[in-house]
Parts: sequence; structure tokens; C-alpha cells
Amino acid sequence: MTQSHGSYLERKYFDGLNGLRAVAIIAVIWHHAERSDALAMFDRGFVGVDLFFVLSGFLIATLLIREKARKGKISLKDFWMRRVLRLVPVYYLLLFGLLAAYLVLKPGDPNTEKLIHGFPVYALYLSNWFHPGADNLAITWSLATEEQFYLVWPLFEAFATPFLTAGFWVAALIVNQLINFGVLDPAIQSVFGADPGRYEILDSTFTPILLGVGLAHVLNAERGYSLAIKAAGFRYAPYIFGLLLIGLLNIPAGDISGALRLAMHVAMALWLASVILQPRSKLTAMLEWKPVYIIGAVSYGMYLYHMWCIHIVRAILAKIGAPQVWLQFPLALALTVAVSAASFYLYEKRFLNLRSKFR
Repeated sequence: MTQSHGSYLERKYFDGLNGLRAVAIIAVIWHHAERSDALAMFDRGFVGVDLFFVLSGFLIATLLIREKARKGKISLKDFWMRRVLRLVPVYYLLLFGLLAAYLVLKPGDPNTEKLIHGFPVYALYLSNWFHPGADNLAITWSLATEEQFYLVWPLFEAFATPFLTAGFWVAALIVNQLINFGVLDPAIQSVFGADPGRYEILDSTFTPILLGVGLAHVLNAERGYSLAIKAAGFRYAPYIFGLLLIGLLNIPAGDISGALRLAMHVAMALWLASVILQPRSKLTAMLEWKPVYIIGAVSYGMYLYHMWCIHIVRAILAKIGAPQVWLQFPLALALTVAVSAASFYLYEKRFLNLRSKFR
């Protein structure tokens, strides 16, 4: 069921990761739709973003590590161009499309003014520092967080010594956890004022990205890989760590900051490791099931479009007098998949195909 370290290093595709993306985006859509809160986890779909972060940290670091091992250096220009071609076209399509629509349909509307004044913040991926408050664009904080990660972390992988890279990783993780556990609250209030809540960056969590990066480095080293096999590569590991995450998500707590949030992130990293290390497990096969795979493949577009699809479905259901709680989520999910698939195959792939020039 497991694989050798050499086989791992030769793998160009990791089974199950698109399925994990599907789990993450479905959780996010569930969180933003009208829903039942019968279980604690039903109110915590926002942690789907954290799962996205773990995946991004692992995949980006793995690509960079392998390029440096293969070529002796990392082409930052090629890396950044690949990221631009993957992420920017559809994001800018959404931003400029919304701006044009609001200027034509709602001139003078307060939300139009927010979008106009906040447009540079959105366009420059800064909304994880200050959010202008335009409707249905609050989700862009996570896109900004990832873009800043893509800008900064490759510099360490390309130019820093392993010791310096590890030191920065540890320091960043410690600072993030000091914020997570509230230790730095007095210092934050002294710097940002009595109401630091208006600064989005203080709610942004970098821990899952850092854990994904750490996992990439552990698995790249032969000794680390051997230890990971023992910790997360045993036969039933994908089920055990998946259930562990579900259990943590169902622990009652009004505020999940601190130990509970950290435990969730660690469980996500272990679940990801187990899926990677058990590529032939039945759970991995389920994550590769074609409908799940397709959702994962278009999950980036789904993240961008889902708030607007929910808005449309909510308005239609209200107009016909249908119940929101049970119908809004499945209809919004179906509409989001359809819109995102059309965007992917008719628009995004034109840019994705250009990435071969920068490989």
C-alpha cells in the first residue's frame, strides 16, 4: 500500500488532492449558504479555506524543492508567471466585470462606491490587510494571503540557506501561534488601537500554509519520509486522520482560537500526508471519483463565483417562496459548479495552456 521514497520523488501527480480541494470548497459553500447547525461542524465550513492553505503550502514548496534539486536553482520568473497565468485572469475578470456591472446598473449606490474606492486594494491583493467592504468580496482575503505567500516564500527556497529557511519557518509559526493563543493581544492593541478587529491581517492564519510547507520538506528528505510513513503512512491512516478532523470540528466551542484551531490544522496536515502516502487506499480512490475530481479541478473558480451564485439562488427561492435552508445549498453548489466549469474550459484554459512556456 505504501511507496518508496524514490517513487515518491518521481511522482508528478498526487492522487486524491483534487478530491481534498473538492471537500474544501464544498465546506466553504456550505458555510456561506443557509444551513442547519445541528452539529458543531456545520457551523465551521470556513475551515475549508485552511485546508486549501495546507494544500497550497505543500504543493508550492514541493515544486520549488524539486526544481532546485533538479536544476540547482529556481527560476522565480517562471514560477511567478505560472502563478499569474493560473490565478490572475479569472480574478481580474470577476473584478472588472463587477465594476462595470455596478457602474452601469447601480451608479451612486453605496456598494458601488465601496467597490470603486476599494478597487486598488482588491486588484493588488491587499484585502487581507484592509477590507473595503464591497458585497460578496470578503472572501478575497484568502486569495491575497496566498498571493503574498507565492511572492515571499519562493525567495527563501531560491536564495536562503536551509538553516535560514528553517529559522524563518519556525519564527513565522511561533508568531502566528502567539496571535492564535491571544498572547500578543496587548501588543496588538497598543499598535493597532482599541479596535484591531478592523485589520483583516489579524484574523488571517498562516499556520496551515506553513504546515503544508513543512510537510513538503519532511517528505522530500529520506529520513523525514521514513518517519512520515510511520506516523501517517500506515494502512488506515487516511480514515483515522479524516475522522480525527471531523471529531475536532465537532468539539463545542464559541471561539476555536488557540489549541482547538491549531489541532485542526495539524489534523489537516496529517490527513494530507496520509492521502499522499497511501495513493492506493480506497479513500484516495473515492477522492479521485470523477465528479469529485471535477469539482476539485474547478475549485478556484468556484471559490471566486460561489458568493454570487448563492446570491442568485437566494433571490430566486425568495421570489417563489421556497424554503432556503434545505434548497439553497444544493442549488447554489450546482450553479457554482456549472459556472466555474464553463469559466474553466472556455476562458481559464486559454491562459493555463500558456504555462508550458514557463515550465
